[in-house]
Amino acid sequence: MKTAAECLPCVLQRVLEAAGRVTDDPWLRKKVMMDIAAAVVDGSIDFDRSPAEVTSDALVRACALLSPDPFRDERVRMNEALRIHHAALVLHLQGQPDPFEAAVRLAAVSNDTAFLDAPIDPAGLIRAAAARSFAVNDTGKLRAALAGARRVLYMLDRAGEAVADRILIEAIGPERTTAVVRRRPLLREAIESDAVQVGIPCRIITSGADAPGAPVSSISLEFRRELDHADVIIAKGEAAWQTMEEGPWKAFHLMVAGCPCTARAMRVAAGSALCLGREPVATRVTRKSGGTTVARRA
Repeated sequence: MKTAAECLPCVLQRVLEAAGRVTDDPWLRKKVMMDIAAAVVDGSIDFDRSPAEVTSDALVRACALLSPDPFRDERVRMNEALRIHHAALVLHLQGQPDPFEAAVRLAAVSNDTAFLDAPIDPAGLIRAAAARSFAVNDTGKLRAALAGARRVLYMLDRAGEAVADRILIEAIGPERTTAVVRRRPLLREAIESDAVQVGIPCRIITSGADAPGAPVSSISLEFRRELDHADVIIAKGEAAWQTMEEGPWKAFHLMVAGCPCTARAMRVAAGSALCLGREPVATRVTRKSGGTTVARRA
């Protein structure tokens, strides 16, 4: 998925939001915004990439002027707000007709930015997730893929919802699962400290890239090997779908398509929840020395 013209206001809004977390100084806010806008105009921020990569690039530049972790306090609050209900959520999930499907639904629907805004009611969250209509529901395929899997790669998205990811990882089996977090803090996406705070019970790694998901031109060689050797990949969030849409790996995407551009690319209504099994494309993109990339047939 490539960045569209209508993505620019969204990118700048994310930068402004980060600035607002750090400073009340109107001069500094304006400087940050003008610097990012100039980088877009002169091509320093390459728009011929996914929205997730463009937004991450802009935020890395902004955070260099503002703060290395502008959303730290908010992520900690988000994590704790749901973490204290972990046991109650598990108890209510076990009372569902199909606890595994209920856990998948909770993980997918918790990706909705509005889902966790209200005061937390564990039973209410489970009911809401069960009642949520899915534009695509490949839970059965996910269950079948996991049945014989020895290595599962689970890519987290935002803090807070990582508690729902913990519950699904516990259902899958922590001993065969590796959780992937973002390398550096930019917005509300989970980093290693968030995964530790919510009690993610398995091995934790990063992708080596600033953007979420798996942008094939910038992930580390170590993470590329993890992707290549995983039997099942579960990727949370629309940014992961944006960066992995043309990737050479089969993956299951748990997400809410909140961005209109993403929803249009996926051919679903904006706000749709999905458990989407995606087949790999026929072309792999691999690294070459010097940072360039080359495509070859898989």
